[in-house]
Amino acid sequence: MTYTQQEKTRQIAWKMHTAALPDEARYPAPYIGKDGLPGDCSFDFCVPGEFARYNLLPEVRAGALELFAELGIPWHASANNGPTNHLVSSQVQCVNALMPMVRDPARLVRAFGATLGTAEVLEIEPGRYLTFEYIGPEDFFNEAPAGDRVRGAHCTSVDAAFLHRTIDGIVELVLVEWKYTEYYRLRRPDPAKDKVRLARYGDAVTNPDGPVRADVLAFEHLLDEPFYQLVRQQLLAHALEQRGAEGASRVRIVHVLPADNDAYQRSLARPEHRALGDSVSDVWHKLLRHPDRFIHMDPAVFLDAEITSREYVLRHCDAVVHDLPELLAALGVGDREDIGDPEGVEDAIDFEGTVCFHPDSVELIIDAIGTALTYPFTLGELHALSGELDPG
Repeated sequence: MTYTQQEKTRQIAWKMHTAALPDEARYPAPYIGKDGLPGDCSFDFCVPGEFARYNLLPEVRAGALELFAELGIPWHASANNGPTNHLVSSQVQCVNALMPMVRDPARLVRAFGATLGTAEVLEIEPGRYLTFEYIGPEDFFNEAPAGDRVRGAHCTSVDAAFLHRTIDGIVELVLVEWKYTEYYRLRRPDPAKDKVRLARYGDAVTNPDGPVRADVLAFEHLLDEPFYQLVRQQLLAHALEQRGAEGASRVRIVHVLPADNDAYQRSLARPEHRALGDSVSDVWHKLLRHPDRFIHMDPAVFLDAEITSREYVLRHCDAVVHDLPELLAALGVGDREDIGDPEGVEDAIDFEGTVCFHPDSVELIIDAIGTALTYPFTLGELHALSGELDPG
């Protein structure tokens, strides 16, 4: 099973068991494409278009829709003026993870503080500690010669951004790019567009003081994804740092990428790419003039309800169980035949009391007092409850 298939399976399980969706949203549905039209086939990993807003988790839904509308940010493959109806969406996952941080800087510190050395989170926009589809205050690369830029469309942007003061006193602008199941193939040549790209970014790439080494790959080989996006975002970060944007004296990119997404790392379309390394990360590191301005982060950090939400954890965590057979399999204590014998579960979670199984929950009983966990829940929650009830 590929990483993408694994994540589709995970999202289907969430769709069928979560209390965050109405029953009508659980039916298979056609994917609504970028043209706003549904396809011919229905998929379990899509929700019906009229329920696409439920792709956003309950705790972020209203705020995210309002913020994107206020800032004029388009949703990728939007359905009914909301997010995509495809459950495996990096934009949706990013918003579900980071939206709680817009008003709550403590969550930002929990998520990024150890990696970035955060001492204090500063407002990046009035009333906001984090914002989405950040493009900076000016058009550094003449990307919108005919008019205003649109955040997140037809110009260089990052998925999110925030401002903080580090423990060494530096005001730093952090640009967050979020990946999920993305991977890339060899692009088709497009001489007309490539000429425009060279005019926009060529001088910045060849600048000896710039962030990207021009002696590693020819410009034409930087136009293949994901390098084209990586280069443009690093050029943006460098330009923002040179201008002191948002009052920052340093600008870094945090690249959120699942460790299991091997297909992304294998997106080396040409022999020239593969000659430099075995993965996108290897090649990109060789292209960077200042590697400290680019940081990788594993999205596993966000599988913490104090950073995101319990529903986010239930949607994306590996160790989620939805019923008794899944629980028994996850603990390695058998299958449906073991339902009448709870001792295997008791031993597996090191619980000295009694475990009782119910159709919708598991109950831990000690000293005649029972506490139940309702499906779905994580194995971590079960172990934590066992420790609370039986600390000895």
